[in-house]
Amino acid sequence: MLKHKKKAKKKKNHLSNGDEMPEVKKQKKRKAFKMKKKVFRASDPLLSVFMWGVHQSVEQLTHCTLPKLLLDTDFKAFSKISIENSNFNSDNMTGKFKFKEYCPLVFRNLRERFGIKENTFNQTLSSTEPYFESQGDAVKEKERGHKFFYSKDNKFVVKLFHSEEVEFMHSILNDYYNYAVEKEGQTLLPQYLAMYKITISGAEHHMIVMKNVFAANLRLHKKYDLKGSTVDREATDKDHARKDGDFLKEEMKIRIGEEKRAEVLAMLESDTKFLSQLKIMDYSLLLGVHNIAQGIEEQEAEEEHSSSDDLLDGDEVANNNKQDSDAPMDGEEEDEEEEIFSNGYTYPTHETVTDKEVYCMGLIDVLTKYNASKRAAHTAKTMKHGAGAEISTVKPEQYAKRFLEFMNNAFV
Repeated sequence: MLKHKKKAKKKKNHLSNGDEMPEVKKQKKRKAFKMKKKVFRASDPLLSVFMWGVHQSVEQLTHCTLPKLLLDTDFKAFSKISIENSNFNSDNMTGKFKFKEYCPLVFRNLRERFGIKENTFNQTLSSTEPYFESQGDAVKEKERGHKFFYSKDNKFVVKLFHSEEVEFMHSILNDYYNYAVEKEGQTLLPQYLAMYKITISGAEHHMIVMKNVFAANLRLHKKYDLKGSTVDREATDKDHARKDGDFLKEEMKIRIGEEKRAEVLAMLESDTKFLSQLKIMDYSLLLGVHNIAQGIEEQEAEEEHSSSDDLLDGDEVANNNKQDSDAPMDGEEEDEEEEIFSNGYTYPTHETVTDKEVYCMGLIDVLTKYNASKRAAHTAKTMKHGAGAEISTVKPEQYAKRFLEFMNNAFV
């Protein structure tokens, strides 16, 4: 006969007054959460904080209703996040920093008007590490200080600038916004998409996000920085783009046909008039040129080189399979071409031109005001080169007039 063991009675504890002490349930141990995907990882702490901040700011704005009419207070507003002693992503990101976004609703509205979806903006800038411009010696570049970095897909450019430029941007933002609304995106002005300040270890970094003038998937064979001036306007080995003097020596022309020529010149006339009203000068037309025949030759050479390497490795079958898988499907080439010409800055040569090219162009450096320092530079250059010389530092109205005259001759 089996003997049943009696269950041991739980000993109940009592308080000093004789009341029964309430039973405390033991909490289950929970395993620490491990992230499946590493996020906001970058080689530079500034980039990591930038990625984190963009993600946070866009996520916060998704809960806000976009107002139909912006108020004056929206152009003075800002959001700020301070992080103290965080261990998150400690290998790549400092544990103490501040992230500030200027005029969140204004720039969100501008992104919408320029055709930038919030998900695209967020994922492009926060899911993959941006990269600093690589021009010349990397060590010297770092010592000199980077001025730009780019999203991995090259669709967005982030410019690092000074607090004075932030102040000036604030002073013209209302006018800039109204102009963008009036023109419905039909402008060659920079498309400003966001403005931030990041503070790390007491050092402040101001930055503004813009749409890239150059098409993301287009290899450029020539780049020009054109101001409409001829004095000291020839590129040296240190310059990363050719200048007005080089443009004229090469007898370069932007051959987009009469209809597109009139369209672009009308935009430039309107844009420069707007800039003159704001007392802005010293801007440039950034021009990138892609030669289609040269591009095809380069692509074929790269494919041939790639095929040779695969065959040497004994991967002939794998190479054939790869070629099949990489072959563009129906409509893919059309989609790629549509993407190239959808950024608002890109124009093909006219159909009658035999040597086909693609031009990417837009106005840059539009935050320079004609102030006391510029007036002093104008006086110094006039004394050096003479009153009739086409120096770059002149009054805004004169600058715009000369700029348009140069562009009238540049387009055919």
